[in-house]
Amino acid sequence: MSYTLVEYAAMIADPVRTRAYADAMRATIRPGDVVLDIGTGFGFFAVLAAQLGARQVFAVEPDDAVSLGPALARENGVADRVTFLQGDSRQLTLPERATVLVEDVRGVMPLYGDRIAILADARARLLTADARRVAIRDTLWAAPARASALTQQLDTAILSGTEGVAMRSTLGTRLADSWRRARNAPEDLCLPPAALGALELGTITSPHHDGTAQWRDVASFTADGFVIWFEAELAGGPRFSSAPGPAQTVHGALYCPLREPLAVAAGSALDFRFVATHTGNDYAWSWESVVRSAAGVETRSPRQSTLGALLLSAERVHAAMPTAVPTLGCEGARWRALAAAVDGTRTRAEIVARLVGDAALGFSSEGDAREWMIGPLRVLDAGRPPRVLDPHR
Repeated sequence: MSYTLVEYAAMIADPVRTRAYADAMRATIRPGDVVLDIGTGFGFFAVLAAQLGARQVFAVEPDDAVSLGPALARENGVADRVTFLQGDSRQLTLPERATVLVEDVRGVMPLYGDRIAILADARARLLTADARRVAIRDTLWAAPARASALTQQLDTAILSGTEGVAMRSTLGTRLADSWRRARNAPEDLCLPPAALGALELGTITSPHHDGTAQWRDVASFTADGFVIWFEAELAGGPRFSSAPGPAQTVHGALYCPLREPLAVAAGSALDFRFVATHTGNDYAWSWESVVRSAAGVETRSPRQSTLGALLLSAERVHAAMPTAVPTLGCEGARWRALAAAVDGTRTRAEIVARLVGDAALGFSSEGDAREWMIGPLRVLDAGRPPRVLDPHR
C-alpha cells in the first residue's frame, strides 16, 4: 500500500519506534558492513546506517517515496554509500550479499502483507549466512477489553439505529466481524496481557499464525472484545510495543469485537484463539474464546472472521467459484489492450493513441486514457527488477 509523506514522516517522528531502531542499529552495524534496508520509505534508516559506518547500503522500497532518498543521502553527506532501488526486493539481485538486515515491514500487526515471504527470500538470496538482523522477534499479546468510546459510539449508531433507520439485522453481525484499529486506553483492558505466540524473524517461513492466549482463576469482568498488539525485540536489547497507552507506537493495535459481551465469573479460565491467515497479499483474521467456570461449565463464543465482514455481492461470490467461466468486461478489455501495447518499443503517447483509437475500449479522450493508464501500468511494471535511482537527481 502507498503512504502519504505525512504518514512516512509520522513513522520517523514516533520517538519510541525510531529510538529503539536507532539504538539497535548502533549495536548491530559495524564499519565495513553491507546493509540491506527493506521498506526504506524515503531513506531515513538507510542514511543512518551509512552514518554508523556501513560501507554500502542498499535501500529498497516499492513506493514513490523512495525518490526522496538520494536527496536525503546528499543532504547528510552519504550519497556515495547508499544505493536506492525502487521495486520489490524479491526481484532484486545484489552485487554482494548484505551482512546486516534492517526492516520494519509491519502494519497494525507484524503479520502484514508479504512480509514473511520477503524475509524468507532475503535470507535465501540477499544475506550472508551469518548476517545480523536489527529486528529479532515480534511477540503477539492479547487482553479482553471493554470497547473504547469511539467504538461504542459506532456500535450504538448501528445497533440502536440512527435517524429512525434500523440497521441491526442488516449490519450488526458484519460490524462485529470487522476489526478496528484499537483506540483503547490501558484502563479498558480487563485482564493483564497474555502471549499469543512469537514470530522468530530470523527463521520464520510460514505467513500464517495460530495462537491461543490463556488466563486462569480470573477476577470477574465483562468484555466487549479483545485487543491484540505486538512487542518488537531488536538487536542489542531495545524493545518497543504497540500496546494501548501513552507509549503506543505509530503501528497501533488491533481490536477484535465480540458479537455479544463476554461475561466471565470469578475463578474462571479463559482461552482466546487468534488465527492469521495469509490470503495472497493480505490477511484475514479470525478469533474465538472459551470460558470454563470454576464448576467446569464450558461456554464457547462463535468463531468470528473478518471474511464475514467482506462486502461481496452474490454475483461476485458466484464469479469466484471454481466452476465459473470468466469473461472480459470493458475493464478487462482495456487491460488486455494495454498489455499488448506495452511491448518495450512504444512510447506512452503511442500507447495512448492506440487505446483511444479502439472505440470498443470507451475512452473519451487521450487525457481519459492517460489518467486510466497510471494504475495498470504500475501493476504491469511491478515484476521488473528494482530500478536504481539516480543519486544526483
